[in-house]
Amino acid sequence: MKNLSDFEKIARKSKRRNRIKTIFISSMVALLSLGLIMKIMTEVTSHNGNKVKEHYLLMSEIAYPNISYTNWYFTPTSNYSGQFHSDRFKTIDGIEVPYESMNANYSLRIADLEDSAVWQTGNKTTSYTHINHYKNPMFFNVNHDYSSEDTFQVTKDISIIKEMNKQAVEVAVTFDRGYTYQEIQNKIPDNLLINWYWIGSSGKGDTATLTPDTQYGLKSYEDGKLTEKDFLQFSSNLKTALNKGYISDKVETTYQNGKTVKIDSKEEVEDYLSNSKDFRSAKFSGVILTGRAESFAQLENKDWIYASNIGQSVIIQPYHTLTK
Repeated sequence: MKNLSDFEKIARKSKRRNRIKTIFISSMVALLSLGLIMKIMTEVTSHNGNKVKEHYLLMSEIAYPNISYTNWYFTPTSNYSGQFHSDRFKTIDGIEVPYESMNANYSLRIADLEDSAVWQTGNKTTSYTHINHYKNPMFFNVNHDYSSEDTFQVTKDISIIKEMNKQAVEVAVTFDRGYTYQEIQNKIPDNLLINWYWIGSSGKGDTATLTPDTQYGLKSYEDGKLTEKDFLQFSSNLKTALNKGYISDKVETTYQNGKTVKIDSKEEVEDYLSNSKDFRSAKFSGVILTGRAESFAQLENKDWIYASNIGQSVIIQPYHTLTK
């Protein structure tokens, strides 16, 4: 017959087993909860990284004059942070030249959608990237008053390109008004390559101040041509960017005669889509042209050219194969 002491021992053992069981269950719940939290944190971080990637890839299809990328990839910097990187280049009449790389941070809390590598420095007639000082070609707005001292000055760089012997040159050409694709083909000489088509601006802001990621237009094929399919895809990409809010925050402040003049990118892109229902009637306000320096002499004093601004250039080497 068991005495009281035996019952106490049994009770203590049972209590100890229950305590161990409780600790085990609590530990398992804690570990599972921790694992779930870590999984959620990883997924949020991954989502923010993909958000940066998707923004960059889409914007690369509708902006960035004559700027292409060779690759993109993620580099983790911790379990819950990383950096998105893309190597970029420009093509000058078939010759690839380097351009600023794109780097953007992402983490559990942020998705950095700002492309700071394209920020600009310069003066009233020239613009350079602020890291490696690559020269940016500038487009000018025919609706803006450039007579003011507090604004950029319209350049006519085509007249000086002839001095750039044995070089291939990139030039932003701003038209005196919008022209259709076919009209542009009739104006540009066959020995110059159209790399990019600019949609222009319906407002009065100074477009020369815009960074490449806020200049909208579409790339051409290697031969400088576009098709209706290209234009329809471009229009679709513009609408997607608007719907995702990628363009809505791009409001730039410029000045004219001491007064603030804003460039509302969202409004201007919407205006363009509204006025460009099809490829045949759509108009472009400028192009990026590339070619041998001597080929640009044909464009001197053309009345349909409002402005021309040199971008990057490269000395033509014997091993280079030019498109034109």
